[in-house]
Amino acid sequence: MDKFATLEFFNALLLITLFLFIAYVMKEAFLKKLIIPASLIGGVLALLLGPDLLGPIISDISGLSTLPQGLLSEAAVSIWKDFPAYLIVVVFAGLFLGKKIPDFKTILNKSMPNLCFGYTLALGQYIVGLLMSILLLKPIFDIDAVSGALIAIGFQGGHGTVAGLKNTFSAIDFEQGVDLGLGIATIGLVSAIIFGTIMSNVNSKEESHDMKMSENGEQKNNLEKVKKVSFPLQIAIVGLTIILGWLFLKGLSLGEMAIFSQEESKINKFIPLFPVAMLAGLGVQVLAEKAKLTGYISRKHINYITNLSLDLLIVAAIGSLSITALTENLAPLLILGGAGVAYNIAIYFLMGKIFFPQEWRLRALGEFGQSTGTTAIGLILIKRAGNKAEKYTSTFSYKQPLYEPIVGGGIVTGIALPLISNVGVYPFIGGMALLLGVLLLLYFKFYQ
Repeated sequence: MDKFATLEFFNALLLITLFLFIAYVMKEAFLKKLIIPASLIGGVLALLLGPDLLGPIISDISGLSTLPQGLLSEAAVSIWKDFPAYLIVVVFAGLFLGKKIPDFKTILNKSMPNLCFGYTLALGQYIVGLLMSILLLKPIFDIDAVSGALIAIGFQGGHGTVAGLKNTFSAIDFEQGVDLGLGIATIGLVSAIIFGTIMSNVNSKEESHDMKMSENGEQKNNLEKVKKVSFPLQIAIVGLTIILGWLFLKGLSLGEMAIFSQEESKINKFIPLFPVAMLAGLGVQVLAEKAKLTGYISRKHINYITNLSLDLLIVAAIGSLSITALTENLAPLLILGGAGVAYNIAIYFLMGKIFFPQEWRLRALGEFGQSTGTTAIGLILIKRAGNKAEKYTSTFSYKQPLYEPIVGGGIVTGIALPLISNVGVYPFIGGMALLLGVLLLLYFKFYQ
């Protein structure tokens, strides 16, 4: 990277911090009681002020010839497009670091209804999306049928996962999938906030909600006490986790080329680093627990690192959206996004009572929030009930080790696109339907 490229990178990073600052001021001043992340506000602001929308107009009005494309230049947008693919690795690498990993039996005993309800939403999103792509998107709009997977990828994985799959989209010749997926992720996030708030039958006792919660549902003030450790050490631990994930993926790649006598690895081409980094983080945490070294991993500091990365990621991902790609595919975007939201709402009302005999509206609402928007939104929607909901946050949290690594932006989310591209849409739909059927059969036969 030459001197000017380094300067452009630094300027692009500074612009993200500027939009984040403005967004936090706006949230504090006008949107304090809404459960909307400041990073989403910042991303929308960046998109509005970018070169595709108001940027050139503002430049003409202000007469600033040094900013011919507005505050956000095309060079900055180009750099922003590459940010998420790296930042999502940091987010997923820290997903389990510093958390107490419950044993398998505890997870099943405490969170089986949450787990099965969550999987019903996640697997069903693939089925509904792919059916929509076969019946409508492919014949009417001539869009690749693999686009049906974007509901699950955008809703379950979010902006970071979609952006992190950029190389995978390119590998299957579906580059427009990145912008479509980011659009669907935004629809999901906004829908989770709007419909989640509407469906909540209780009022919050708190004046505001903190979006910055640990991914397993623990709030900051409940985090496990650790030894006095330095923040740079936590950065090093996250970095080491990513390196271990990269080495594992590289080893699989070399093994594949050696076994099949290939010059190029398909693993590197199709499987992104972030789900592997997440599993590496899980392994590091388990080893740390076995060696009684967990006191050197600070969940509080890990949260700082991952939350910052996620904020930067969301601003960059939304701010660098291609308006042209969105407008050209507006109808397919709305069809997929609308189908995903409609499916989640339908499952909430139709199956919530079945999975959760007690307080079904509250418990199912948390799963709706996570499967439409983010884990934090799901947890906040539960916590809107105040003390009444405390006993249900643990079951929601215990679910995550058997959920997030698989469908919540994890392994299935990461390999869905190449799998559909290689085996075909119908076999994939059949596989998802079979998995869902077996899951429900086992649940109702042995758990209830």
